[in-house]
Amino acid sequence: MLTNILYIFLAIVMLGVIVTVHEFGHYLVGRLCGIGIVEFSVGFGPRLLGWKRKGIQYSLRAIPLGGYCAFVGEDERNDDPHAMNNQPVWKRFLTVLAGPFMNFVLAFLTCTAMLALFTVAESFPAVENVSPDMPAVAAGVEKGDVIVQVNGADIEYGGAGVAQIVRAIQGVEPGSTVKLVVERDGQRIPLEMQTAAVTTENGVTHGMIGIEFSRRTFTIPEALRYAGAYMVGTTQTMLDSLRRLFFHGEGVNQITGTVGVIAVVSQYARDGWYEVLWLMFVISLNLGIMNLLPLPALDGGRLVFLIVEAIRRKPIPPEKEGMVHGIGLVLVLGLFVLLTFHDIYRLILGGVNGLLQLS
Repeated sequence: MLTNILYIFLAIVMLGVIVTVHEFGHYLVGRLCGIGIVEFSVGFGPRLLGWKRKGIQYSLRAIPLGGYCAFVGEDERNDDPHAMNNQPVWKRFLTVLAGPFMNFVLAFLTCTAMLALFTVAESFPAVENVSPDMPAVAAGVEKGDVIVQVNGADIEYGGAGVAQIVRAIQGVEPGSTVKLVVERDGQRIPLEMQTAAVTTENGVTHGMIGIEFSRRTFTIPEALRYAGAYMVGTTQTMLDSLRRLFFHGEGVNQITGTVGVIAVVSQYARDGWYEVLWLMFVISLNLGIMNLLPLPALDGGRLVFLIVEAIRRKPIPPEKEGMVHGIGLVLVLGLFVLLTFHDIYRLILGGVNGLLQLS
């Protein structure tokens, strides 16, 4: 019981760190741009600890699931020369953009640590093992083959290339045809196969062909160099998932809220620090991407207003923009409540695995 509580606490702290880093980005760039700050808070709810310095309230609050940075004149008119509404567009744009940017920085550093500290699977598109009774072995894939093309597209020799292969195999319905070109003994050999439906121990069904990629460790310079490519490949996978979600409704039943994320993180953290770093990498990168979506109440929505203001050379009344973001915030909170009940329902029915299965 105590172990479960500790893992849940670790998951909550991880989410708190990721969101706090996001808000610290807003805070840091806002201060550098001379924008007035009312409060920088770690956590939500009742204040546990607080102090004031140079007119800024710093707070530690009871619910450690995030935080916020409140600026002077953020959603209202204010005559203070340091108020956000009185700053040039470029200063406000950089301040808003800094939140998601810091999530990308955290994801990059976490990815670098993963590559440098652990033996990383699926880092290069060289076949390490071929599973028996799977489509790859039947099609003629052999250990040592290097995949150079998938479905006619060239493959980069690195983490981004592996991510591209995984998207081509798992990003379509099981049973779909996959065309590979492998390099073997200096020759390029075209191979064709159909993906097999495989259900993982987490209850998620993917199309697979039965290959494992080469594993290796990275030096710190190599990790710094390859972390960017790894992030690009993962980002492309996330954007592809978002596209299928918005336009085709794929994966809508697998969306989890804060409760679900905490449950999944606390479960996977038991497998070691690699899983902890991997989850921090994925969640931070995902938070950065989601916040850039052009939706009200998100940073992306605020950036859209700033771009419109720059084009028309006239500010949009803060009250009207604040109203739009307020409506968006209500919708976000409603979605949060809905996902929380959905997560609890799935936890009651099937535990953590229930969160990873289709409802």
